[in-house]
Amino acid sequence: MLKQTKYKLFLLMMLLLTYSSSFAQTGEVTGTIIDANDKSTIPGASILIKGTVMGTTSDINGVFRLSVKPNTTLVISFVGYKTQEVVVQPNTNIEVILNFEVTALEELVVIGYGVQKKSDRTGAVQSITAAEMNSGVLTDPIQGLQSKIAGVMVSKQGGDPNSGFDIKIRGASSLVTNTSPLYVIDGVPGADPTTIAPEDIETFNILKDASAAAIYGSRGANGVVIITTKRGTERKGAQIDFNTFFSLEKVAHRLDLVSGEDYRKFISEYPALGTSFIDGGANTDWQDQIFRTGSSQNYNLAFSGGDSKTSYRASLSHQIFNGLVIGSDKTRTIGRINLDQKALNDRLTISTGMSATIENNNYISYSGWGRNEVLFQAYQRNPT
Repeated sequence: MLKQTKYKLFLLMMLLLTYSSSFAQTGEVTGTIIDANDKSTIPGASILIKGTVMGTTSDINGVFRLSVKPNTTLVISFVGYKTQEVVVQPNTNIEVILNFEVTALEELVVIGYGVQKKSDRTGAVQSITAAEMNSGVLTDPIQGLQSKIAGVMVSKQGGDPNSGFDIKIRGASSLVTNTSPLYVIDGVPGADPTTIAPEDIETFNILKDASAAAIYGSRGANGVVIITTKRGTERKGAQIDFNTFFSLEKVAHRLDLVSGEDYRKFISEYPALGTSFIDGGANTDWQDQIFRTGSSQNYNLAFSGGDSKTSYRASLSHQIFNGLVIGSDKTRTIGRINLDQKALNDRLTISTGMSATIENNNYISYSGWGRNEVLFQAYQRNPT
């Protein structure tokens, strides 16, 4: 009995020693979380014991307290900063310096209510950047969308430089109402897209459904095309860009009209039909008299730059379009300035944009069958 009692006392002493040893090894670590950039304290930082859910957060002064054992690893993190792991000992005071974490942002999409992550959007929104647009000869900025976005049809009738491109979203069509979408340029709804040089466009965002375009009401019933123009960025020195192109175009397929010789032969075989025939002795293809080789010229000069507070981009574009029908032509000069200024310790950004367009047009009527309709008159005139 005595021996059994001694054994129990021995076990009790061992447990007390173990508890005492464990208690002696546990202590409180205190610390301060500091921003590496400006040395200010960071309130609300998360401090966790690695591998557990035990932890705390730093107070308004960036200070924290936590009970730990020897060689405990703490994981310190805060939004926008790199996560750090620190090995600490009980009854010590530490200082943890967090550095900013620079990560690539997800692709953003402009919608009616603002800017949204592309992965988070729920409406029918599609976006293309300047690099994805059609390149080459663009007589109209909307031409850059042609065949680039599903459900968006871009078309143009004929080679008249004064006829714009027609865009239909989701196949909208009507016999009596306009089905063109609403254009929003740098936040201004109802703007004319032809007043922008293609080289000045940063992104196209197409809002197809009601949820994405709801802010525009009935004006967005046929979809919304949001155009964002290029702006300056912080850089050392100014960047100068110059783009130019020259192109020629011709009528792909002409009508096979009766020649003067064929006309005379026909009248000679059927003289009863030639009572009012007047033979002027010529052999004229009137298509040669109205058609020509069309040409397009474009010159675009842009300056951009900026520093940590101010950025700018200015551009000047001059376009000359000579249509396939003699007498149809257009010249257009576009000037644009975008300026961004940061204020109140970078808490406020003031963005301004100014643009001006001068356009001269010479129109030809060719869609009907009156005396002034060029195509109708050319096709029905006597070739002799």
